[in-house]
Amino acid sequence: MQDPDDRFGMPESAFSAARASHGPNNPFVRLGMYVPTRREVAESDPEWLYSVLEEWMWESPAELIPNNPQISDVRQVLLGRLDAIEPPVVRLIALCDSYLKT
Repeated sequence: MQDPDDRFGMPESAFSAARASHGPNNPFVRLGMYVPTRREVAESDPEWLYSVLEEWMWESPAELIPNNPQISDVRQVLLGRLDAIEPPVVRLIALCDSYLKT
């Protein structure tokens, strides 16, 4: 079983490198610096999750850019949700599909 607090295999060193390249004392938070946990993808409000995933996929710094296996894994977690057929979650799955096609 996967660790529910895992951030899809993104190592802490990637977060540290992204913070360093962004400027450790920079008062602004760059979009895409937050990578959700498996638990968050499985349980969080789809509206909140949409913006988090979209920013991670399209706005993250180079150190945090997700690869296709990571996004495929996110997609699998979404498909396992009890509300996977509800429009907000279907929209999340479509977001993953869009990323995987690029």
